[in-house]
Amino acid sequence: MQAILTMDGNTGNGLDKHDHSAHANSLFGGLMAVLVTTVIIAGSLWMMKPATLPIKQVHIEGEFLRLDTNRMQELVSDKVRGGFFNINVTAIRNTLMALPWVKEVSVHRIWPDGLRVVVNEQTAVVRWNETGLLNDQGHYFAPEKDSFPDGLPMLEGPDDSQKLLLERFNLLKQLYGLSVVHLRLNERRAWQFELDSGLSVVLGRKDFESRIDRFVYMVIKNMGEKLSQAKEIDMRYTNGFAVRWKQRAIENIESGVN
Repeated sequence: MQAILTMDGNTGNGLDKHDHSAHANSLFGGLMAVLVTTVIIAGSLWMMKPATLPIKQVHIEGEFLRLDTNRMQELVSDKVRGGFFNINVTAIRNTLMALPWVKEVSVHRIWPDGLRVVVNEQTAVVRWNETGLLNDQGHYFAPEKDSFPDGLPMLEGPDDSQKLLLERFNLLKQLYGLSVVHLRLNERRAWQFELDSGLSVVLGRKDFESRIDRFVYMVIKNMGEKLSQAKEIDMRYTNGFAVRWKQRAIENIESGVN
């Protein structure tokens, strides 16, 4: 075995000393890794304890006409079961989303012991089939009937036609300026609407926009004040229309009803 003279005059195995140093460094690194892991696990367990930074403040924000802030506060408080780090914000959101007048909910933690709950209330624009309401995106919701806003127009149609009817309603209102209080699409896909004057207009199953054009630019302009005496206008005629008067028989009927 080859011995090496050191600077202090002693002999030793240089290879063994190098291995010993490397082993010591490896052991130290391993101990540090274990220590860091232990600290992380202990810290995680501490943070997940309900008693760690318990939620003490809940702020509910939004503009409400139909929703009861106190009721929402009670529902949220009933779901506050953990501390800042482990509280179930999804359960809180789902609880509030179950309220019919709620459109959207977001829940945010506020350091160190608070929750900020932002609630968007539904805005009803029309009634739907005597059972519920539609918002401005055509989404259906069904709160208690005694909470329905007064004076909303009525839309009636098959269950899959909410957005279509709302689009047609907006077309009649915004493009043509018609004060529609009732728009109906029956099972045969035929259209009919009623104005706030009580006049009923029958459009049938096809040529929706062209028949509206004729009603606005032919019927309304040509009949003038006589229109107030009409009970129903039937636009299902190829080149004209039929009038059912409030006190008289039908006149101006042409062939080609469809």
